Amino acid sequence: MRRNMGHSWRVLKAQVIAEEGGICHLCKMPGANSADHLIPVIMRPDLEMVRWNLRACHLRCNKRRGTRPIPAVADLTTTRAW
Repeated sequence: MRRNMGHSWRVLKAQVIAEEGGICHLCKMPGANSADHLIPVIMRPDLEMVRWNLRACHLRCNKRRGTRPIPAVADLTTTRAW
């Protein structure tokens, strides 16, 4: 991450965690304290600060996943009856 984006990143990360209720998208447990890039920054640096590419997660879960991408289809699944 570029150095001048520190404040912007912290604000965006807090927004992601709040919007997703603090639930980690990887383990589905509460207490998310980080934001995870669905498409890793190493693959798409232009998506680093794009909201739709971020999901709330635990830092531990984020580090465990590393830079492996999440399939786009996984993001479209839901248990909510529309």
